[in-house]
Amino acid sequence: MTHARLLSLTLGLAWAGSALPAFALPLSPEGIMRAREHLTFQGTLLVTQGAKRQRIRVTQGEGQRQREEFLGPQGEVQDLVVSDGQVRWHHAPSRQAVRVAQVAPEGGLQQRIALLKANYKFQVQGQLQHLGRLVLLTQFVPRHPGNLTHRLWVDQQTQLPLVVERRDPAGALVDRSEFTQIAFDPPMTGKPFLFQLPDGCKVGSNTTVLAQGDGWTAPPRGLAWRPEPPKDLPAGYRLIHWQYFLDPKGVKTFAWRFHDGLNLVSCFATDVRSLPAAPAGAGTVAIGGGTGYEVAQGAKRLLAWPAGPTGYTLIGHLPAEQLRQVAGSTR
Repeated sequence: MTHARLLSLTLGLAWAGSALPAFALPLSPEGIMRAREHLTFQGTLLVTQGAKRQRIRVTQGEGQRQREEFLGPQGEVQDLVVSDGQVRWHHAPSRQAVRVAQVAPEGGLQQRIALLKANYKFQVQGQLQHLGRLVLLTQFVPRHPGNLTHRLWVDQQTQLPLVVERRDPAGALVDRSEFTQIAFDPPMTGKPFLFQLPDGCKVGSNTTVLAQGDGWTAPPRGLAWRPEPPKDLPAGYRLIHWQYFLDPKGVKTFAWRFHDGLNLVSCFATDVRSLPAAPAGAGTVAIGGGTGYEVAQGAKRLLAWPAGPTGYTLIGHLPAEQLRQVAGSTR
């Protein structure tokens, strides 16, 4: 799960409020995470990241079922993503293409709740109205330096976040996701989670999954290629998912996903000869006995480096020095 500037002033004023009435319902991290996974609703999201804004029409059902329609300026569907909880279809009408992928497991809810509570302080700081509903102003403040702060406007009745902001350690906005309209428990007509292949579309897959598992399942011993993951992880992060797959060019790739309850760090390993060349504008960095490169896009960073016969790529919203420490543990 993962933002508009129009309500930033309102948010700032509300955060400064005091003498607020007692809340009718107890709010908790557990309640928020369960609401995100189990509620059924239809709504429209406005997602803001820098100067880019995107409207997304979302239909969500239980069991990780979701339909997302990415809308253009005139309300036309530019991209359609449908997931039934097991398989994810991405239809790009302009390219007459469909990509199919397995849904990656995210680990057990209780384990993710435990990570969230261990790594973040939960605060309720005020209340206001949004979309005609009472919302509670909350935030998850990281216990470890460098991680993002999450600010949420949580619907008091359902505990679903209606607005989510992520801010870097300096307080700058990373991104914002805001429901501009929402309806709970709508009648599900037209089988929204059943994807039907349009005529004339080319079907492909970004990956061919050979094996995968959660953070509590070791990779099978019989794998033909089994590189080592980083030994040092950022503070608070734990492995929640691994995957061994072939990319569209047939390159063997291992991927690990590390989570701290709210934020994700991904690490990919290939044969060092398949490590992508540094893009224009990338900075060089010494990792162990080799030279890698890093690219920054706001608070998000990519770090790539060779370690013997293996090439690694690390992606996450963390300070550069923390990612370099992780990279150094693959020597």
